[in-house]
Amino acid sequence: MAVAALMLTAAPVWADPPKRVRPARAVAPDSLALPEPPPPLPFCLAALPTPAFVPPDFTREPPPTPSLGTRVVEQVNALGRRAEETHDRLERGIMQQVLRLDDFFGKANNPKDLHTAYLLRWRNSLRWQEGSGFDVGSTLRANLELSRINDRLQLAISGAGKPDQVTPSLPEDPGNPGFDRTLRNTRIVNTELRYQLMRLPHSDLFLGTGFDLAIPPEFFARGRYQRLDRIGQDYLLHFAETIFVKNPDGFGETTEIAAERSLDPKTLARIALSGTVSQEIKALEWGTELSLLRELSARSAVTLVGGVYGNTSIDDWVTNYRIAATYRRNFLRRWLFYELEPQVTWPRKEDGRFTTTFALTLRLEVVFQGNERKLVPPP
Repeated sequence: MAVAALMLTAAPVWADPPKRVRPARAVAPDSLALPEPPPPLPFCLAALPTPAFVPPDFTREPPPTPSLGTRVVEQVNALGRRAEETHDRLERGIMQQVLRLDDFFGKANNPKDLHTAYLLRWRNSLRWQEGSGFDVGSTLRANLELSRINDRLQLAISGAGKPDQVTPSLPEDPGNPGFDRTLRNTRIVNTELRYQLMRLPHSDLFLGTGFDLAIPPEFFARGRYQRLDRIGQDYLLHFAETIFVKNPDGFGETTEIAAERSLDPKTLARIALSGTVSQEIKALEWGTELSLLRELSARSAVTLVGGVYGNTSIDDWVTNYRIAATYRRNFLRRWLFYELEPQVTWPRKEDGRFTTTFALTLRLEVVFQGNERKLVPPP
């Protein structure tokens, strides 16, 4: 019995050890329960930042919507920037072509400072005249200084689809077809090469030759001398003489005399006379103008003109009277100008009467210019 009791109370050495019972974990109430942690992200996504959630702020007001005026101003500014970029690109392109022309024909044998430049004016006009309605015209004039070819050489190009000024005025460029008459030709496109024989501070003499782009081409040549003298402190005297020949019109001559007086630092009075005799006219074509020029600001000016024009081939020599006022202003860009010119003329009819005619002209002018200096090394 004793042996049996000992066997029952003694555990065999090969029996499994008793299992340890894990005590039950206390469960927190529902109000204090913590959420289970989320499973770990894959390695490829674990490095990406987790966007923070920002609750919307309903107390902030939405940004104001730009007004119609503000949007219009922004569009106008954007259009102005594009226009400025386009104009600069055209100026650089024209300058490159002028330099290419100067370098192609020119050859510098001595080192010197060469000056290549150009000035181009493009004018568009809208004109209303009593009895004729509206008319549109366009003119283009360019002057090129080609110093690499020769420092006294210039190339002038003139073109007009229709005359910018259809009423009489003094010749703008005597000897140049289309600009040598008080009443300009209807259509003219020409090219002229000028050589400066003399270039002094108060006098200038050049020879020019060129041709009209017409079928058949018409050639012309001229020599022009002009001088400017100061008389006292307030007077300037201008004299110019031009001798020209045109094919097939023949020879001609234009004389110009003008006197200017400064009334104050911003006001100038001017009287000018001009006369042209040629085999084409068969008479003396003349004109005289009295002008008053006034600078209104650094960007605007006004000119008042009164003129009388005539031809010695008629009985009383007078063919037209004109009174005009021109307001010119630089606006928006440094290279953009507009002009407003109302005028009244009294042209002579076939029966000898002078009738009153009103006209109004609006012009828009775009200016392109370039200037480059370079030192040519010795060969």
